[in-house]
Amino acid sequence: MSRRGRLWLAPLLLAGAGCGGDGVVEETTAPPVDGAPTLASLQSSIFTPKCAIDGCHAGSSPEQGMNLSDGKTYVYTVGVAAVELPGFLRIAPNDPDGSYLYMKISGDPRILGERMPFGGTISAAEIDAIRAWIAAGARND
Repeated sequence: MSRRGRLWLAPLLLAGAGCGGDGVVEETTAPPVDGAPTLASLQSSIFTPKCAIDGCHAGSSPEQGMNLSDGKTYVYTVGVAAVELPGFLRIAPNDPDGSYLYMKISGDPRILGERMPFGGTISAAEIDAIRAWIAAGARND
């Protein structure tokens, strides 16, 4: 690992250690990983138009209690236990394969219920972008 890579990894590890399981995820000040999408880009291109729609993951009673509306996605997903499969987090930073949201959009056989987005489509490139964001630490950027 390069010196630059080690410099941003330490704050991520420290931030993860500070979570304590209380449902509060501390933000890091580490720089984004080169080439990784930002939450803002995913929000505008995927979460808002495909997930945060009436009857799904928006409004006063979002499905599974997960609101993916602009400004709410991070706090409702990162470090939050999945409702359908509580042994998983909705988003486990640095672990897309252990992130239930990623499992739901990629059609992982471990999911309960339907693949998401229900009644909609998500491209392989969009799935890959969400995977890259999670793998890069699922930052609130």
